[in-house]
Amino acid sequence: MTTRAVRVAVGWCAILVLAGTLLAAGEKMMTASGTVVKLDAANRAVYVATAGGAETRFVWAAETKINGTLSQGAKVTIRYTVQADGENLAHQISVAK
Repeated sequence: MTTRAVRVAVGWCAILVLAGTLLAAGEKMMTASGTVVKLDAANRAVYVATAGGAETRFVWAAETKINGTLSQGAKVTIRYTVQADGENLAHQISVAK
């Protein structure tokens, strides 16, 4: 393989990686704040009553950053995305001190 061919191949790989990153970033990150009304740690789910009074379910994954201790009645702010299946996947959960 020539040096030029290697450069072209590396360039295409970089473009493909960038395109994949941009597609993944297409998920809009949203934020919700409220009070924990129910915690279901076994299923990695937390139910939050927001300011409007609506109760919303969020799930978390092993990669989710949880700042503080989750408990019923805690005030939280959650950064999340809505998945294709409609689930609200929490990327960060911050518990107010």
